[in-house]
Amino acid sequence: MDVFARNKLVSDYLCKLAGRQELDEAVDIFETGLVNSLATIQLIAFLEKNFKFKVGLDDLDRANFCSIQAVCGFLDRKVAVNA
Repeated sequence: MDVFARNKLVSDYLCKLAGRQELDEAVDIFETGLVNSLATIQLIAFLEKNFKFKVGLDDLDRANFCSIQAVCGFLDRKVAVNA
């Protein structure tokens, strides 16, 4: 999957979790209250399933999941490590 398609998939999923048609890619979904802890678990499960890697304990940092931008950056790093 190319980077554009991957970022679109993440964006669409986060919009769905937040109950929004669209989100600015830099909006902090935690700070704005758009998602709760259950949504965060769902996001992690979505990432593991769709991108075929495990989110480890070291990855469980709010900064990795707080926005579309953050999640895409996290995926970039995981893909580079697993390549």
